[in-house]
Amino acid sequence: MREIGSEFWDVPVNENENGLFADNIQWYLSGRSALKAIIKETPHIKSVAMPGWCCDSMILPFIDAGISVKFYPVYFDGDFRQDLRFDCDALFIMDYFGYTGKAPDISGYPGTVIRDVTHSLFSKSYCDADYYFGSLRKWCGIKTGGFAFAQSGRRLIEAGGEDYGYTELRRKAMMLKDCYINGKPDDEGNQVTDKKYLDIFSEAEELLEKIDIAPASESDVELSGRTDAGFIRTRRRENAGILMSAFSDWLIFPEMSDSDCPMFVPVLVPGGKRDELRRHLIKNEIYCPVHWPVSEYHRLDETSSRIYPDELSLVCDQRYGKEDMLHIVNTIKSF
Repeated sequence: MREIGSEFWDVPVNENENGLFADNIQWYLSGRSALKAIIKETPHIKSVAMPGWCCDSMILPFIDAGISVKFYPVYFDGDFRQDLRFDCDALFIMDYFGYTGKAPDISGYPGTVIRDVTHSLFSKSYCDADYYFGSLRKWCGIKTGGFAFAQSGRRLIEAGGEDYGYTELRRKAMMLKDCYINGKPDDEGNQVTDKKYLDIFSEAEELLEKIDIAPASESDVELSGRTDAGFIRTRRRENAGILMSAFSDWLIFPEMSDSDCPMFVPVLVPGGKRDELRRHLIKNEIYCPVHWPVSEYHRLDETSSRIYPDELSLVCDQRYGKEDMLHIVNTIKSF
């Protein structure tokens, strides 16, 4: 079946260790669990400065811990900008979609720095924070894959929470999607002819709301060290190059440096047409996500709020090749 985007179902691997992860890495069920572990390790934090462009799943762990969240502007005015604020106990920083660019200057900040390295995992290594965390799940078909580590080299607390069946739901959903896409029988020998796996993925995602500091799957920990980083980087860069050339006037990040590995190609769709274009893509079995829905927890100033209604993340991942990217280009241009 031809479908572009949506949830992953496989992990490209090789026999060699990829060297992506620190020696003192601690593995968790999700990036959210990993962030909760960091928060538990830092009881002195009473307030945190977060980027105005972010997912509410990163905001909630702080709110749940009783930490005051303040936002700093993240916006696009012809260039991508972040106006950091240093008036909190902790500073939360991140890159976006594997485009690293110039890191914000945090040299004068006296508090605790927490860096989300999910988006920069295959692009750049940092040594500017006290704590790092991320999720390999955003890059490939791994069931769990949250991780965290401290700059000090100290190992963080182990996960001991219940996963409430999350890992098994993810396994089943990935298996069914693999069968649907590749025309294979499922575990019971039946042909998969519909997208019932979507409901299972959604069920698993809903469970994340109730899961605390839960452990990663042991098989995922083993897979993480052998994930084929070279293939992922090469394929994504090739795919992103095609999309960036086709939509150069829409790009939030107009350049891809030699070290960048795009998670998506984020664009700002002009004319207020983002949602209409997205529906057109879905009709053509192309599933490009929006980053991110504005939640009740966001507090946005005028500059940060401009990105949200127009942003669309074009799929460029390693499951696809040149023909698929040209299909995306032609489908958008036909719209």
